[in-house]
Amino acid sequence: MLPSVLSRTSLVMLLTLAGGCAPEKPPVDSTVLVGRGADVLSLDPARVTDSESAEVTEQIFDHLVRYRHNSTDIEPALAVRWEVSGDGKMWTFHLRENVRFHDGTPLDADAVVFSFDRQRDPTHPYHQPDFTYWDTTFRNIQSVTKVDTLTVRIAIERPYAPFLANLAMFPVSIVSPAAVKKWGAEFYRHPCGTGPFRFVEWSVGERVTLEANEAYWDGAPSIKHLVFVEIRDPRQRLVALEGEAIDLAENLNPQDLQFVALHPGLELHRVAGNNVGYLAMNVTHPPFDDVRVRRAVNYAVNKTAIVKMIYQGLAQPATSPVPPSLWGHVDEPLYNYDPQEAVRLLKEAGYKQPKVHPRLYTMDTSRTYMPAPETVARIIQHNLRDVGIDVEIVKDDINAHVRLTQEGKHDLCLLGWTADTGDPDNFLYVLFDPENAEVGGARNVAFYKNAELHGILAWAQESSDRAERERFYKKAQDLIARDAPWVPLAHAEVVVAARTSLSGVVVHPSANIYFHKVTRK
Repeated sequence: MLPSVLSRTSLVMLLTLAGGCAPEKPPVDSTVLVGRGADVLSLDPARVTDSESAEVTEQIFDHLVRYRHNSTDIEPALAVRWEVSGDGKMWTFHLRENVRFHDGTPLDADAVVFSFDRQRDPTHPYHQPDFTYWDTTFRNIQSVTKVDTLTVRIAIERPYAPFLANLAMFPVSIVSPAAVKKWGAEFYRHPCGTGPFRFVEWSVGERVTLEANEAYWDGAPSIKHLVFVEIRDPRQRLVALEGEAIDLAENLNPQDLQFVALHPGLELHRVAGNNVGYLAMNVTHPPFDDVRVRRAVNYAVNKTAIVKMIYQGLAQPATSPVPPSLWGHVDEPLYNYDPQEAVRLLKEAGYKQPKVHPRLYTMDTSRTYMPAPETVARIIQHNLRDVGIDVEIVKDDINAHVRLTQEGKHDLCLLGWTADTGDPDNFLYVLFDPENAEVGGARNVAFYKNAELHGILAWAQESSDRAERERFYKKAQDLIARDAPWVPLAHAEVVVAARTSLSGVVVHPSANIYFHKVTRK
């Protein structure tokens, strides 16, 4: 069925009436509706872990720095300039003047310190236990101090090459201290930032409604209202798009994209994705604690068939966790599809099918990095059965799936990652370092721990020499490939479908769309 919330006409009328007056004639439709497969989980950027929530918070909040419109290059945002000390451990940021939060309070150094310290300091009165990104990405920040009203100084414990890029990530958005103090733990339902759109309403399971921030420092959006609508089934998102119930649809079935391309009222917007879809093996669970079994799984999975059948060619088989769109990518596959070699390795390992089959966890929601995860799971199940490994598929919605895999309940699982930055560290450290393999909040869901790899990644973080960092990352990818905690499956293109009446739609490599510059033709 189509969105259960409201028809497009009814929704536009409701938003207009909510502005305080009944129009004498039909309103000008400056509302953009975006159809997506899942609802947001949180609108507090420090507590966000899913892509649906991240895309919405990126419209509401700003960071000290941001990505350029169509790349992962860094440019000023709330900070207009910055300096770093000679030892690389002290960063000073100079803030933009005359910026206000959506509640009218000023953006100043105190607000920046508050935004960082509520995550950094577990004794802070507004600290929450689920600020998970802080522990995985920002743990090297030692202090954030006010120099003067518009100057902030951040001290980090050691030189850290990805630091500036990490400051463009959504978890370190600058939040209104007044709003956090007002709402406390409920701030995630009442977000307040300085971004191009301000929060209006979150109708759980249906839609999130934003409105233009007319006083935005970088110019007011031309869109009056921006509405994110949950439509779980991708085919129904396409029906809604064709029927003009929505203006833009994310994560459509790849086999439906040709219809969009041929439709006179629709068009595709695409970019090489900064992502990877993967099969992770829980190395703490037998039989995947044996590297020979993990290597056998790598030989058993037919990535080329998965890319052709599931991605319809809008992806390429992965040779490493780092996508080819990113520097540091290694295009030297250690494993090719070779069932006979898989059988040989399993025999060498003495593998015998256990009475309780290993469980392959998958999500039921299409993702940018994996448009049909359940079908991918069934192909892998068939591939593994061909070499003598029977697995049971366990399917959950995306939220439960992420929680269960972070808790390590799986033997194998399908997941993916879309980079938060343009630095290989965001793949290799986040997804493979032992520091990120803690049960309950793991990003490293293979629970793979290798001290040599940890040292290599730490050296790469501290080096300011790009060529040296590339050498470290090649060594890291070689080590990961030999230990085989994953089967990297595919790097997908990010493709969204929109009505031709929209202009300025640019899909960022992060898979987000920044709607500030989107207009109607």
